[in-house]
Amino acid sequence: MLFHVTAKHNYKTCPGIQHGVESDETNAFSKWMEGNEDVEVLGVWGYNVSHTIYSVIEAEDMQIVTNLLRSQMAVGDVEVLPVMDGIAARKTRGHWGN
Repeated sequence: MLFHVTAKHNYKTCPGIQHGVESDETNAFSKWMEGNEDVEVLGVWGYNVSHTIYSVIEAEDMQIVTNLLRSQMAVGDVEVLPVMDGIAARKTRGHWGN
């Protein structure tokens, strides 16, 4: 399944602000972006001005995604939405190019 993730923290909880962007804390905070054997992170995009990260993740179920995002949930709001691949669905239906 595909999931769209929006993770938002604030200035006070931002490890880059609190410890520096090259710090061990910031490294640990963003480690989830590498995924793991159960979760493939397809892309991560940040809007640093608002301390917001957007991501598309592929995993078998939401609990696996939740486990991966624990570091994000500790510092702010995280929204995980299951989404479908509209292009793949259109191709499967035979509508692509028609």
